[in-house]
Amino acid sequence: MAERLNYYWRLFGTGIAFASFGLGGIFMTVFIFTAIALVTKDEDTRIRRVRKVIYYAFRLFVYMLRVGGVIDSRFHDTERLEKCRGVLIVANHPSLLDTVFLMSRMPDVQCIVKYELWDNRYLGGVMRAAGYIRNDGDPEKMLAQCEKALSRGQNILVFPEGTRSVPGRAIKFQRGFANIAMHFKAPIQLVTIRCNPSTLTKGSPWYAIPARQARFDITFDEQLDMSDYLRHEPRSLKVRKLTRELEQYYVGKLCNG
Repeated sequence: MAERLNYYWRLFGTGIAFASFGLGGIFMTVFIFTAIALVTKDEDTRIRRVRKVIYYAFRLFVYMLRVGGVIDSRFHDTERLEKCRGVLIVANHPSLLDTVFLMSRMPDVQCIVKYELWDNRYLGGVMRAAGYIRNDGDPEKMLAQCEKALSRGQNILVFPEGTRSVPGRAIKFQRGFANIAMHFKAPIQLVTIRCNPSTLTKGSPWYAIPARQARFDITFDEQLDMSDYLRHEPRSLKVRKLTRELEQYYVGKLCNG
């Protein structure tokens, strides 16, 4: 009986969380971000303030999920973020909440985001106000935006899979992150996200919650120095090598976790 009540409570909490997330995006765009734009003429300052609001909103969101017993989340070795300046934050992508978890620990992080979100009625305004990088197939424009962020010491969050993982399938990375790392000699901060049992995976509806509470463990692992990869080889070979090595790294971490 207690387990059934807990299940329905988590189902109710998940529905409330989804509604709050979407409506919160509209509220912040219409009221908070508009107010920031009115009093902040400098674009860079405005974007930093918008991202700070998103940071605090996500911290509150994660806190409410945990306190409400909907989802448990644990962060490990977050002190490594203190040394991250102008690096790529690279993580696997098992769940819809991965971005929320990571951004709740980084107050001024740049993100490479799927272009479809710009047309999303709930989140499109957030994407534009925060000045995130739109991944719409224009590599030169994306590289220019990455160069601007990295040169200013900003970190860039990227999920090399491009979309959420499918449980039971092998991890497959796209090469975009490796191209950025090689092009700008940007260090890579590795992050491993484990979710047990799986929830909010690719293709699953919000109400398909597991029988027991899901726990997320977000671990900030070692930072890779690109000097080890910048040998006298064609860039295409170095990019493929880095992509393959990180695929194997995450397979090993998740299988042994």
